Amino acid sequence: MAVVAGLLVSTAAQAQDANVFRPSGPWALDYGDDYCRLGRVFTDGSNEVEVGIERIRPGEQVRIWLVGDAVRTFRGATETGYTFLPSQSERTVQPIRSSRAGLQVMSLPEVTLKPFAPPAPGARFTPPPPYDPAAEQAFAKGITAIGLGKGLTRPLRFETGALDAPIAALQACTDDLVKSWGVDPDKNKSLSVPAIPQGQPWLAANTIGFADFAKMAGNANQVRVMINAEGKPTSCHIAWATLGDEVNGGICKSVMEKASFIPAKDSGGQAVASYWMGSPMFLMPPMGGGRR
Repeated sequence: MAVVAGLLVSTAAQAQDANVFRPSGPWALDYGDDYCRLGRVFTDGSNEVEVGIERIRPGEQVRIWLVGDAVRTFRGATETGYTFLPSQSERTVQPIRSSRAGLQVMSLPEVTLKPFAPPAPGARFTPPPPYDPAAEQAFAKGITAIGLGKGLTRPLRFETGALDAPIAALQACTDDLVKSWGVDPDKNKSLSVPAIPQGQPWLAANTIGFADFAKMAGNANQVRVMINAEGKPTSCHIAWATLGDEVNGGICKSVMEKASFIPAKDSGGQAVASYWMGSPMFLMPPMGGGRR
């Protein structure tokens, strides 16, 4: 009992010690050419931090951006803990750090609002269910704050308020984004089979230098291939680009020349135009040779 009480006191102390930031304005939605980003400025009365929630396609995964010098990490920290409050436990991710206009920038990649529940030990693995926008909105309604803990010199808490309406707006933006690519967003939501790559590798082993591998961490430098109903690529684009223009140009050139897909199928089983998005590492020969 003493151990449990100690843990509760420790958790409460951390919550009390958090530097609390409250909104200084409404959420703003950026309809980017290849992304959708919610943004809002928060303040603790002395410092401002801009919080962004970004997607590059429909789906559960988001990237959280934090811009401001109040987000301070320990020098040797390799992970950042984040919590969707009030009911979730802390999860960790490897942050990506940079700077913008003299301010510290931290992005938390590969984040989902609802934590992934791994199968029980010994249980057969089953793929996660298809993305459900309505369920995501319902879950987001219960989130009222975002907390940052592990790796920071002082925990932070951003009082966001319920996130159901902002997430609904983000979903609408990504539907519009897909439509701008020439894909019907409603058909895309109800695909019976997604587009499936076949015949890899499409990229030579030396397309991306070993020194650049780290630049693709956190789902950076995603390759988006538009595909017609015959399974042929019609265009190639790089989202969240972190590699150089020459390297990415070579990636897309090879994809357009060599890529082949089993086309996506709608709910009635008919082949339809769609897209595929993933890491260029998936398109290269595996380490040590052989085929994927």
